[in-house]
Amino acid sequence: MHKLKTLSIPFKQKLDKYVGYLLIVLFLPLTRLLGILLRRNHQLNPPPQTILFIKLLGIGSLLVSAPAIRRMRQRYPEAKFILLTDPNIDRAIAPLQLFNETWAVRSDRPLSTCVDAISFLVKSWTFQSLWVVDLEVYSKLTTVYSLMTFAQNRFGFYLTPVFFRKYLNTHNVLFDQSTFLEDNYLHMAEAVTGTKYLLDEELTSTRKNEQLMPFIAINNTCSELALVRKLPDDMVANICEWLLQHTSYQLALLGAPSDRLAIEQFLLHYPKLSAVKDRIINYAGTAGFESYYDFLSRQCAFLITIDSGPLHLAKTLGLPTVSIWGPTDPDNYLKIPLGEEERHLYYYSNVHCSPCIHRHEVLPCGGNNFCMQAMETETILNKIKTMLLYLKLTDRV
Repeated sequence: MHKLKTLSIPFKQKLDKYVGYLLIVLFLPLTRLLGILLRRNHQLNPPPQTILFIKLLGIGSLLVSAPAIRRMRQRYPEAKFILLTDPNIDRAIAPLQLFNETWAVRSDRPLSTCVDAISFLVKSWTFQSLWVVDLEVYSKLTTVYSLMTFAQNRFGFYLTPVFFRKYLNTHNVLFDQSTFLEDNYLHMAEAVTGTKYLLDEELTSTRKNEQLMPFIAINNTCSELALVRKLPDDMVANICEWLLQHTSYQLALLGAPSDRLAIEQFLLHYPKLSAVKDRIINYAGTAGFESYYDFLSRQCAFLITIDSGPLHLAKTLGLPTVSIWGPTDPDNYLKIPLGEEERHLYYYSNVHCSPCIHRHEVLPCGGNNFCMQAMETETILNKIKTMLLYLKLTDRV
């Protein structure tokens, strides 16, 4: 008997596309008809007893949405907040205590995914006053799933070409790809609460005493959604070698449990790194998320990273960052609070075809991410040197 393969993200995306379109064709006429006949009350009063959030992919974007979710909690303090998500995101988001409850849908096997999804759907039917907030932007199946909860109010994003959501959701928020991601989530909070917010109202957590931290954290990992965000190994090795040669810091290479073996192989491939293993640790998958957050917050002076979940987590924790961008634009994802510009430095290659991720189904480069490959290590090192000077860490240089 052959063992079933785990579902890859490209396969999930194709499944979402084709099965999603099929279900939309089936449900859309019926939904329109029932909307006309039933004339349900879709106003924001009375307030909900339960709000179900749907976010199956992307821990980084869920972290970015955290301020908006907190505003919703302030507006509806008596409501139960539930998150329907992937098990990995479930474990990652738990320490932030954004939700009262999480429903983790196993996504490694088709049968287990269907069983979990149906089980949670049936569970949602038991709530008397339910609203659903679909935080997925590009998924069609989550829109259909939201509809099948029969929630009184169903909030969701839509893109201009994706017209069908305007009829399957009761409340629609235009997702503007040209603006900051946080702004879109803020507009969602406004739709759910009926209250106007300013993004700058959100206070960030800023640490102090970076001089006492023993580690510099480095992250060159990201989800399978967009591996073209990664830097070439040679460039990461050069950055590590410079830090080891010119500072007294230890280096912590971050990643998920699935990244651990690749990081070990990376270290073995570069003799100058494997020779000083007492100063480099492979932190991928070594601790639970609570310990991981504590390690970043209490032991790392700052983070060097590509556009990935750890960047947004570092901002949440108040950790200074040096981020490196190629196929994504920091103007869309990196909202730096006023007064913290020197704590969050970035380098954007700004090639002619960027940003491409989430904009093109087939990337212009075909996956050959020259925007990251052609970067100059010296430019990245200059950003790192600037951060060391700003944080007054020059005594460690």
